[in-house]
Amino acid sequence: MYFARGGVLTPTGEVELREEQAWHLARVLRARPGESIRVVVDGTQELLVELSEVSAALVRGRVLDVRPARGEPRCRLLLVQAIPKGSGMTELCERTSELGVTSIWPVFSERTVPRPGPAASADRRRRWAKVAGEAAQLAGRSRAPEVEEPAGLDGALERLRERVPDAQLFVCQREPAAVALTAAPYDPLRPAAVLIGPEGGWSPGELGRLRGLGSVTVSLGPRNLRTVVAGVVALTLLLARAGEFGPPLGERA
Repeated sequence: MYFARGGVLTPTGEVELREEQAWHLARVLRARPGESIRVVVDGTQELLVELSEVSAALVRGRVLDVRPARGEPRCRLLLVQAIPKGSGMTELCERTSELGVTSIWPVFSERTVPRPGPAASADRRRRWAKVAGEAAQLAGRSRAPEVEEPAGLDGALERLRERVPDAQLFVCQREPAAVALTAAPYDPLRPAAVLIGPEGGWSPGELGRLRGLGSVTVSLGPRNLRTVVAGVVALTLLLARAGEFGPPLGERA
């Protein structure tokens, strides 16, 4: 699956892919004329394309079939993730993009250890977005998730509330008052944001501010999960509750 914009369609009804996509098809996949690929245009149309010309600079083919794009979850899920150490954020972008996350919001929490400067943050964001897009394509989705600019928690929350004012907020934190995410009130027809803290969890001050925004503190079970695992588990549970893997979680098949 390849993501493209409307400009890939030529006046003669052919599809042309260039740059990284052409190089990947020609050099990595060793594609040949006569083979078929699928191209999703603007996240709305899925094209079946028969290749007629393949080179590292240009791949061209004719459209055999057009159908509505598919592969996206019916529910809209956002991940607000405290940036882990090392390559953890890259791993999270890959795994959650495969699952179907809509957007990823990397944040600096009070207990976040890595705090790169603006230039390094911009470089990381570009790398994370590239990984997320490639993972979404391999998973057969119709669009890549948005990877937002790394920001402090308060700034990210302000932007999130402006853009998605009706989002349900689920804060993952191990504490006695937490409700199991499988039982917390959840409306799959409304966007849902999952907030995952650093290895030490959200600070008391951060939890207080999040509660002030109407968030629900939820538990992912009795075991300690690493921050690079917790987001994947939380999104999977919400997808299951929305019926993305069969009958909604909790309902009898």
